Amino acid sequence: MITVSALIWVGVAFAGYALYLAFLPSAGAPLAASIAAAILVIGPLCWAAIVYLHAHATRAKYHPAEVQVTPADPAAATLSLLAALARDKPLLAVVFAGLLGASEALQHRKP
Repeated sequence: MITVSALIWVGVAFAGYALYLAFLPSAGAPLAASIAAAILVIGPLCWAAIVYLHAHATRAKYHPAEVQVTPADPAAATLSLLAALARDKPLLAVVFAGLLGASEALQHRKP
């Protein structure tokens, strides 16, 4: 992987040097270097932009799933818990039912 990366960088460097030498006689040293750099930077950026736009234009549009959650009824959850508990430990279910009734009575008591 390192060798492949190094070969790519060397190839880009030689391409830049070749462009520099091609523009050197007509543009002068600073302008030839600027033109070669612009070609080597703008070319890949344009290619990346085209690939990005093409990928997003052809990608299927997905809509978020509609949430169909109904709010839970706390009383029903408590009753189902007590019913399950009553099957295994009936005495404990009676105690919890009594505690639940007492807490409901305390909550609905007028101060």
